[in-house]
Amino acid sequence: MSTFHGFPELPGPNDTAFCKINEVYCCGNARYGNITTFTNSTKSHPVINVSRDVHHHRTTDENISMYIEVEDNLLKKITSVLYKQGILEALSVAADPNVNKDNPIIALTASYVLKVANIFTAFRYFLQPHLKDIGPKIVSNYSRARNWGNAPVKCMAWHPHTTKIAVATSDDNVRIYCSEVAFVSTLKCKAQGHVSSLSWRPFSASEIAVGCEQGILIWTVDPNSMFTKPSSSNAVLLKRSGHSPVTDVSWSPNGDLLISCCGADTSMLIWDVAMETAVPLRRVAGGGIVFARWSFDASKVFAATSSIIFRIWDTKCWKPERWCAQGCRVVTACWGPKDLLLFAAKGEPMVYALTNTGLMSGTQTSKAVPVLDVTKVELPSGDLVGGPILDMCWDPTGKYLALMFEESHLIAVFCTTHLMLQLKITPCCFVCGIENEIPTTMAFQQNFNDGACLTIAWTSGRVQHFPIVYADKF
Repeated sequence: MSTFHGFPELPGPNDTAFCKINEVYCCGNARYGNITTFTNSTKSHPVINVSRDVHHHRTTDENISMYIEVEDNLLKKITSVLYKQGILEALSVAADPNVNKDNPIIALTASYVLKVANIFTAFRYFLQPHLKDIGPKIVSNYSRARNWGNAPVKCMAWHPHTTKIAVATSDDNVRIYCSEVAFVSTLKCKAQGHVSSLSWRPFSASEIAVGCEQGILIWTVDPNSMFTKPSSSNAVLLKRSGHSPVTDVSWSPNGDLLISCCGADTSMLIWDVAMETAVPLRRVAGGGIVFARWSFDASKVFAATSSIIFRIWDTKCWKPERWCAQGCRVVTACWGPKDLLLFAAKGEPMVYALTNTGLMSGTQTSKAVPVLDVTKVELPSGDLVGGPILDMCWDPTGKYLALMFEESHLIAVFCTTHLMLQLKITPCCFVCGIENEIPTTMAFQQNFNDGACLTIAWTSGRVQHFPIVYADKF
């Protein structure tokens, strides 16, 4: 029997799901319906709709060549390409007979140098395959956001203690929405390009870390300030040679340490932000560190690499336990209560659980256990759901698990219950968009007291709050 047997039926073609209250799946008209008809639990939540029309155009790799094809002399052309694209591309221009017609000796010399450089580059990529991609391509490959490069919302993060959410949009601005104030603060500076991740500092109302191409920007935004565009002087750039672009940032639950990861760097950096210093945790095997996740009590850190290898670090002595996924790299992972870890591998329709690892039990005989098979199926409505998992998040209480799929426009939410030493996963509901919307990223609110609230960003730029309200809470 399919895992999706037992889910409530999807709403009709003109309807959408607003919430779930006391096991009742509440749906209404997509255009005229309102969630306040069913619950007031999200009445004070900010209304977010990112319009792609206001985003500024940014030069991409595809149109950067327009700056090369100019009627300049050879030296200017080579210098321009060297500055914008690197030495290998500059050698390619010098060796191109169509560009370098008047200097055949230089063209021949450049072609031989380019061949030698390509041999060394190929050998380096053989030893370190995680270095094949550079710049934003690394972020695009490892981002859990669907179509990260063109999505209206690249990533978002709820504040752990207040009803405040940060949203990174396709123009690389970070917008701060808060329930207490009507205006929206916009964080923007020259160094903030290709934003990959966001993380609020616990026990701080104003500090947020932004992972981007140049490094990490630590913004301090006064919650009482009336300025909608804080000055770049409120941001501190943390960077380290060879550690860019940053693919993930994550504050410890205590707010004292910040972890940054880079898909092209085999070191995971542990930052003391106040001192602006970092300690690298390096392991040779596995390639670059893609993302890291702290356990609830900050005693462990899960670190995924660009290969099948992943590690669980003990933060008391900073010693790792090495694990290997069966097929591909780990694409998403999340900690739950009682140090339970769930993760999924790229291209697989399976969720695995780790409970008694060597760090927890002192033995090396434990293994990952499959706990949820989400093989793709066709629903009675004709919609497809399931398949390879793109992203996964667990609400802070450990009662609801949300899955987003690579090949489906539906989000599946499951109920999770701890029975003795086992995890029981049962159907809850689907979350679907309006018309042709597809989810790009999602996150659970961290301080929702009425149950659980899943926030979803859709391809239209609309951001939806989907509350799951417990009994006697509405």
